Amino acid sequence: MNFSWKKIKKPVFILGPMASISTQPLMKMCKKFGADIIFTPMISSNAVLYNEKETLKIASFDSKEKPVIVQVFGYDAEIMNLAIKVIEKKLNPAGIDINLGCPAPKIVKSMCGSAFLKDYKKAFEFIKSIRENYSGQLSVKTRLGYKKFDILPFLKQLESIGIDAITIHGRTVDQRYTGSADWTSIHTIANALKIPVILNGDITNFKTAFTELKKSKIAGIMVSRIAMQKPWIFKEFKTKKDYNPSKKELAKIICEHMKYYLEYDKSKAYLEMRKFLASYLKGFDGARELRQIAVTISNSKDFNKLIKLLKC
Repeated sequence: MNFSWKKIKKPVFILGPMASISTQPLMKMCKKFGADIIFTPMISSNAVLYNEKETLKIASFDSKEKPVIVQVFGYDAEIMNLAIKVIEKKLNPAGIDINLGCPAPKIVKSMCGSAFLKDYKKAFEFIKSIRENYSGQLSVKTRLGYKKFDILPFLKQLESIGIDAITIHGRTVDQRYTGSADWTSIHTIANALKIPVILNGDITNFKTAFTELKKSKIAGIMVSRIAMQKPWIFKEFKTKKDYNPSKKELAKIICEHMKYYLEYDKSKAYLEMRKFLASYLKGFDGARELRQIAVTISNSKDFNKLIKLLKC
């Protein structure tokens, strides 16, 4: 598949990267419901070189999920360039995305992710080196700035050296995930750049998505946390209709997700599935009791009991 950000059919709807969440089981669910592009959870460039097998499994995918963009974070351009070569050889993704937006304290402390937004000159040299060494589709996911919206000049620099696309989460680093996403600033960025700009942050339904798509040249929408609760949001995007599965339909969706987890990592499948069940089981009579059961499942017997109760 010859993926190109310049040739995407707009608007594009994307599953965003979520650490330990958007691995292959969720990729499969979201692709089934219509996701156009899948981003893997971010992986460490250092870990790719020093713990290759385990790290690449986090970003693993098969042909049915394509196009898939592998997101990488790191602090050293030389290490990043070597890691990208490994990723290209072993996974052959549609492209690479560099994380310049993660605000997690341990990421920032290690001078990765959004730590780069403290020093745009350093960030530019970092990305420039990657662009010079990687000929594939290269995108960057970032935020509006560190303490205020001041990232536009930096993004124009990235555009000038051939970065193919930008995803903007509509908060500053200082905000982390508090307050509301500033979509207006993302629209300002989209109208100022020629390359595709993807809006990310607080989009939870198709009506809001299409309202924002009309306001500027944004090329698409990336959703993350809401996809844990309803991977069918991509179906809603495509049909422009709400989808509220019945309990029986929800049981079928959950069983399919569980099946994918068992295929992906049988030893951790039930434990990992707990966090998704807590999100799936919301908004209907008896949901609270089912969620209390869901967060304790540890085997097929527990899971089957939950599904039986859900269908009642």
